[in-house]
Amino acid sequence: MTPDQFPPDQNRIIAALERRIADLEGLVRQTKGAPVTKASGPFFLPNSGTPDNPVGGALIYASGGDLRALTAGGQVLQIPGQGYAVADPAFPLTNATPTYTQGQVQTIVNTVDNHQTAILLLLASLRSAGHIDT
Repeated sequence: MTPDQFPPDQNRIIAALERRIADLEGLVRQTKGAPVTKASGPFFLPNSGTPDNPVGGALIYASGGDLRALTAGGQVLQIPGQGYAVADPAFPLTNATPTYTQGQVQTIVNTVDNHQTAILLLLASLRSAGHIDT
């Protein structure tokens, strides 16, 4: 619809604007938003202060370069990063015998020691990534 560029009175202007608004409202009601299910590139979240508690669900935001979530109950959760890799220790299996040589015993001791070292490295990795408390 082409609006009258020089309407003779205010009532015609208001009536034309009301019709245009009604037409646009009708179009908006017919248009469905597209859900965001994937991105063509990375999302950038700028650092922000802690937002107000959401009424329901949770809010995701960035603070100090860390990804965080704020629950409806007001709990702030830091979404931790990935820990560093921990190598699997060798686990030589031997058949049980009635007696063991000193070499076999030493192999068992070394295996247990290697596993203890791997467990300690795994714990350090999980702690440094924020997956478990110290």
